[in-house]
Amino acid sequence: MTTDDRGSERARSFGAVAAAYDAGRPTFPAEALRWLLGPGRLQILDLGAGTGKLSAVAAALGHDVVAVDPAEEMLAVCRQVPGVDTMVGAAESIPLAHGSVDAVLVGQAFHWFDHARALPEIARVLRPHGVLGLLWNKYDTVVPWVRRLHRAMIGEDFLAGSDQFDPMPVLLQSDLFAQVETGRFRHWHDLDRGSLRQLALSHSRVAVLTESRRESVLEQVDAIYDGTARPPEPLRMPYFTDCYRTRPSDLANYQRTLDAPVAPPL
Repeated sequence: MTTDDRGSERARSFGAVAAAYDAGRPTFPAEALRWLLGPGRLQILDLGAGTGKLSAVAAALGHDVVAVDPAEEMLAVCRQVPGVDTMVGAAESIPLAHGSVDAVLVGQAFHWFDHARALPEIARVLRPHGVLGLLWNKYDTVVPWVRRLHRAMIGEDFLAGSDQFDPMPVLLQSDLFAQVETGRFRHWHDLDRGSLRQLALSHSRVAVLTESRRESVLEQVDAIYDGTARPPEPLRMPYFTDCYRTRPSDLANYQRTLDAPVAPPL
């Protein structure tokens, strides 16, 4: 199996673990969305929305949100989030009109996109002066038990950075987006023994393992919880949320006017 095949298999695995993803994954800090979006009520596309973790925060801040994801299983969970509309679709073929949203947010998903196809689509649906915001929740592996947990779930190669993705080269090489700004926000996610297991199961690397290897990972995760947690207090997982903010370039705005008029507000 090639590296690309393994990546495709991991990307497809998320639909099968939608419940685990929703139970185990953290939300995103509201401060990060305020930094990305600024004031005012906006029409937002949450692209690669999954179970709606990011959509829920945006809707709670008063924005109008449509969540798009290729996995119907993920969207079935997302539909339970108040104030969020959902559509099945992919980043490479977004089911929205030209210039129809003020912002496109991508939480924990941009690295799965075919960027050569997705970036023109994102630029197409953004209004002039719209915002593209990318977010990743990352474990604070300076904490020893978090480092052990990450190694158990992701594997030894994470220490060499092979599981990390830097969107800056992709954005800077595109002529469709302008200057990129970055921000980092600290937050915590409270877990019990069961939800820590769900967090492990939600990782694509774990989801595609054989049953025996997956059970071995879960046994390691249980051991880390038992050696670290102090019930009934929750186990507080420390995260950093890394954010990237950019806007369509003049070229992207010009191309959009050639393709079609900007859509009216939804």
